Parts: sequence; structure tokens; C-alpha cells
Amino acid sequence: MRPGLVAASALAVCLITAPAAAQLNASLTYTLSSKYVSRGVNTVNHWVLQKDTSFQFGNFTASLWGNMELTNHNGSQYVRSKPAGTFTEWNFTIEYATSWKSLQVALGWIDYQYPGTGWERTREAYLSLGADHPLSPNITVYRDTGVARGLYITAGVEMPVRESLSLSAQVGYGCPRFNGYYYSCEAASWVDLTLGLSTALDIGRGWQIKPTLWYSTLLDRRLLADQPNRRNIWFSVEIRR
Repeated sequence: MRPGLVAASALAVCLITAPAAAQLNASLTYTLSSKYVSRGVNTVNHWVLQKDTSFQFGNFTASLWGNMELTNHNGSQYVRSKPAGTFTEWNFTIEYATSWKSLQVALGWIDYQYPGTGWERTREAYLSLGADHPLSPNITVYRDTGVARGLYITAGVEMPVRESLSLSAQVGYGCPRFNGYYYSCEAASWVDLTLGLSTALDIGRGWQIKPTLWYSTLLDRRLLADQPNRRNIWFSVEIRR
């Protein structure tokens, strides 16, 4: 199914099931990043442009996220030998979110597609919990229902360092099946740690810019053993409206 058709179908579901009094809100985010690192894996070791379009209607949100490669760095690994200027990953997400007292709860589903790469399409369901607290603690449980069929769990916090400057930290944990598929190690273990130091600036007309310095590392030597780029530092600039 084409990305646009999936996004349109997801939005239609939200429009049909959301409360009649709800309003439709749209947001658009562009992120220019010097690398693309996902769950501790250096997916693209060069510049990428990522776009996220979301529509919120009441408690429901439908979003379409894409990763465009700006170089041919990964050309030797893909079916498409010159990926520069093309989207090599699409993530389609449908989420229902609500709150109870100081607790935020979200239940969602993600469809991952990798056109031109030869990678397998997969899907995940997830449950996320967060709390109203100065550290913004959160935990999310992902269940792969496609190729890996395992659990991946993240826990994170975000804390203010100075005025308009914040530090985020997130750690991931994988079950044997998940780690076996993605990291070639069929053992339950802590997977990755990701740190981000960021600030946010309003630039007018509803737009906001957010530069972030990132650090990521795999936490278990058995995961992707002897592979390069187990630790990564990169920089991103996010523009949101």
C-alpha cells in the first residue's frame, strides 16, 4: 500500500471514531541530522532529512514519518544503489492517548516500511506511560508483531539544565527474540543508551527550531559483536510548526 493511502486511511479512522466536538490539528516537523541512529544502531552514517506530518483529532493521532537519505553512503547495502534524494524508511503510526490524574497513557500501532533497501517490512504495537513530573519520566513497551515478534522496552527522563536547555536520557531493553533478530544475540539484555542535549527557540509565525547534540551507545558487548559504530555522536536541527 502506498504511503499516502495508508496515511489517508489512518486519518479517516481517527475522524470517524473521535468525539464530535474535537478539532483537527495538524503539525509538521523537519529534522536535518548528521546521522540516523535508531535503537543504538547506526542506520545511516551520513546526512539525512526526516519529515514528520501528524494529524490529531481528539484523543487520536495519525502520523507519517519519513527518512530521506541525502548521500549514497548506504548504496552498497541497498537494492537501490543510489538512495540519495529518496525516502528509504516510512513509519505510519496510529495512536490513542489519554490522561488520568498525573498519568499519561498512549496506545499505538506502527507500520515500518523500507522502500529500495531490501529490508523486511514489520509492525509494532506499543503502550506508553508518562507522568507529570519535573523529570518527565516515561516508559514504553513495544511488541513487534512482524518479523522479530519480540519485546523492546524503553525508559526515559528529561531534565532542565539551564534556562531553555534540557538533557534527555533513554535506555532500551530487549527480549531474546528481539535481540536475536536485530542484534544477532539471542539473550535478554540492556540494549542501548541515548542522551540528548537540546534547546528550543521560537523563530516566528508559529515555527520553532530545536538543535540537539546526541550520544548513543550499545550497552552489551554481545550485541552486534565486533561491528563498527557501536558508539555514535551526531547533531540534528529540528524545525517544527
